[in-house]
Amino acid sequence: MNVKREEPSEVRAIPPQVLASAANGVIDMIRRMGGDVDRIFGIARIDTTALDSPLNELSLKQYCELFEEAARQTQYDNFGLRFGHGFQPKRLGALGYLAINSPTMASGLRNLCEYFPAHQQGSTLALRQEGELLHLDYQIHDPSISRKRQDAELSLGMFTNIFRHCYGARWKPLEIHFEHSRPSEPKEHEALIEAPVIFSQRINSIVFRRSDLEGVMPNPDPYLFSLIEPFMRKRRTRPRPDDLVAMVRQKIETHFDNGNPRIKKVASELGLTSWTLHRRLRELDLSFQELVRDARRQLALRYLSEPALPVTEVALMLGYSELSAFTRAFRQWTGMSPARYRHLLVTAQSKQEQAL
Repeated sequence: MNVKREEPSEVRAIPPQVLASAANGVIDMIRRMGGDVDRIFGIARIDTTALDSPLNELSLKQYCELFEEAARQTQYDNFGLRFGHGFQPKRLGALGYLAINSPTMASGLRNLCEYFPAHQQGSTLALRQEGELLHLDYQIHDPSISRKRQDAELSLGMFTNIFRHCYGARWKPLEIHFEHSRPSEPKEHEALIEAPVIFSQRINSIVFRRSDLEGVMPNPDPYLFSLIEPFMRKRRTRPRPDDLVAMVRQKIETHFDNGNPRIKKVASELGLTSWTLHRRLRELDLSFQELVRDARRQLALRYLSEPALPVTEVALMLGYSELSAFTRAFRQWTGMSPARYRHLLVTAQSKQEQAL
């Protein structure tokens, strides 16, 4: 007799995620080290196409497993150390750009710590003062992640390169602390880091002088910072796992670039079947397509309020292959064309500014 399994009534907890930008370049390094990319990614249960966009999300646990397996299969225990040493801040994606486009080293580190939860969940990154010295502390808290040496070494390497972006390649930390025990061959650590490395510590940390906060970032781009910061702020304040509608809407918005969002894909990312998600929304007198239409309409209004964003680009960002299709949909929503709506909006804003 077949017994129908009861679907869970609540959305299952989503494990900590990390943006795919943190693995930027790992495929090339695996190949240079003679590793089997498909085998390593397969054991870590990550599809290589997940790295195609820096904004894709990876399971933090699988991300850590990816680097542990890369070190094991290439027989290079310092895989993460070497990867982090060569990892420039721009490759870190939005978080890296926020840090290096801050005006000073102090504000760069402050933004790095403040927006780190938008880049990686289940972890902390914080500044700590100890006497006259400062520590940039990093730690993964997810108890299900036990193997994380490679992540610790690559992460501190990434963060060290933010200092070097400001001060140049000759900048050195006072010390580097790692949670994991001393490896059998630690010489490469001090050779690459150029500072004392202490193992079996309470937390992973970069130790540096207070005066290292005073540096001015070279050629910061305030306009680029203003574009990235709202995106990271929104990610940092993502909805609670029990807010189903908000979570579905957020997932829908991330899929517009690839065309029309599909309920099967969104449901899978929430740990549900499409049937269960459909039922849960129906209980709230909502449908998936209603949420898609509403999200698209709200984003259209928001994008059109930015005069520098071409209407054709707005259409593509909302998943329309042709401008005419977007125009028809927008007329149904507002009774006017996107160009007309933008013209009226700009005119109204201009009148308000003149009245001030």
